[in-house]
Amino acid sequence: MSENISRRDFLSIVGASVSSISLLKGDNHKSSQDSPNIIWLMADDAGLQDFGCYGHPVLKTPNIDKLAREGVKFTQAFVTSPQCSPSRTSCFTGKYAHTMGTEDLHSPLPESEKVLPQYLKPRNYYTGNVGKLHLGKDAKDKFDFIMKDVDKWRKFLRERPKNRPFFLCLGYHEPHRPYKIKRNSKEYQKDDTVVPPYLPDKKRVRKDLARYYNQIHKLDTRVGKILQALEKRNLAENTIVLFWSDNGPPFPRAKGFLYDTGIATPLIIRWKEKLEPGIRRGLVSIVDFVPTMLDMVDIDIPDEIQGKSFYKHLKGENHSFRDYIFTERNWHDLDDHVRSVRTNRYKYIRNYYPDEPYTLPSDVFGSPTFKAMKKAWNNNNLPYRKRLLFKRKPREELYDLQNDPNEFYNLVNREGYQEIKYNLKKRVEKWEERTDDVPISKTKKDNYNPKKILK
Repeated sequence: MSENISRRDFLSIVGASVSSISLLKGDNHKSSQDSPNIIWLMADDAGLQDFGCYGHPVLKTPNIDKLAREGVKFTQAFVTSPQCSPSRTSCFTGKYAHTMGTEDLHSPLPESEKVLPQYLKPRNYYTGNVGKLHLGKDAKDKFDFIMKDVDKWRKFLRERPKNRPFFLCLGYHEPHRPYKIKRNSKEYQKDDTVVPPYLPDKKRVRKDLARYYNQIHKLDTRVGKILQALEKRNLAENTIVLFWSDNGPPFPRAKGFLYDTGIATPLIIRWKEKLEPGIRRGLVSIVDFVPTMLDMVDIDIPDEIQGKSFYKHLKGENHSFRDYIFTERNWHDLDDHVRSVRTNRYKYIRNYYPDEPYTLPSDVFGSPTFKAMKKAWNNNNLPYRKRLLFKRKPREELYDLQNDPNEFYNLVNREGYQEIKYNLKKRVEKWEERTDDVPISKTKKDNYNPKKILK
């Protein structure tokens, strides 16, 4: 063997050669040297609880539910940011957004940053993204195949080199606002909805929820089509399928917030050849996606990646994968800077702009639900609902998730919780220092003025 080639590279070349010969015989031919295909199914603004397999009492999602039965379902998976592009840059790179300069919405991924498809190149993967990407226009060059229309995944499967494993991300637009639903495709009406406790039970809110439900239904139908295609093409057995959402639903106190309604994500992973179906209850973060995928296909994890592999946890071998997950909120139509740490039981949130009101993404700010909340201001005496309309927000927040899963009651000044607050605060500060966190968000031109919220 040449001194200029490592044993790992030699085996990779030999494996790719053998795979090239065997795969020419058809999709259904397998070899021990085959690398698994990888498909990411990414929802846009879908809440953790808004699927049948996660316990929603009304929403029917048969295709995603079937995927959950056949795969591993995580109950405590979280994004790194409750915002589209920062979250996506994190899951594609294995790094926190602020370490790459992508912490603000619409900030493009720097050319120097590598995404998962580039890490897969040494194994001869053919890579593509179909639908929403939201990493910046230059990131398109990091894939072999790019198309905006999410339904063009058929073209990818049809035209991909059959002698190579593939990576494909489907970036769905559902259930992101605005809602475009045909009259004859309305599966749900306002009377079908279940109003979550953090929203007021108003007719306008129920109508808005019904539109959201119909978008979830549309998402489930689209997921079903790609899963059926994998079965038909004999690709299902050796394809790793991931389903998750980039952040919480587009409602007040969800998308754009570091409460669980904004950062918790459904996460289902299926690999029929290797993974036994089941449920995993430990904490995981989307910053761990890249190292986990590399671990699953036996590629060394680069030192610069900040996430860590949960492959053992996925297989059920490690039941205490993470003790903490960290999240961040930055500019999103309005400047903000929030950091948090979450354990299995507690969450600590640090608001760096306490003299400003809570900031909502523009699509949530203009939603029928938020307008209904403003109208009900004087009729709603519950402080956790009115809090979004206050002119100031607390500098610190602390929640006992076991006794208060909705994060309604701030315990930051409560006797008996000061040591917990102190320890979690130090965790956040050490994480900020370790990841070279930016001191404040990069201020951009605001699209709306928060001072007008109460007028």
